[in-house]
Amino acid sequence: MKTLMRKRDDQVRIATGKYRGRTGIVESNEFQKTMDYPDQLSNGFQAMLDTGEVVIVRWDQVTARRLSRLQLLW
Repeated sequence: MKTLMRKRDDQVRIATGKYRGRTGIVESNEFQKTMDYPDQLSNGFQAMLDTGEVVIVRWDQVTARRLSRLQLLW
C-alpha cells in the first residue's frame, strides 16, 4: 500500500522539481505554498535536507528513502 503522507523523522528522497535527487528528513506536514509551486496551496512537507537546507515540497514530490544494507546493519 502506498503511503501518501509521511510522519516526522521519515527519511525521504525528492523525486521531482528543483531539489530532485536530494535526500532528507520530514520535519512536519504542511498545507501551504511550496518551493516548486509558489502560486498554489497544497499538502506537503517541510523537510530538512542532508545539506542543511529546509524546503517545503508537495506530498507527491517525495518517495521513501531506501537505506543501504550497510546503514541497516549500523
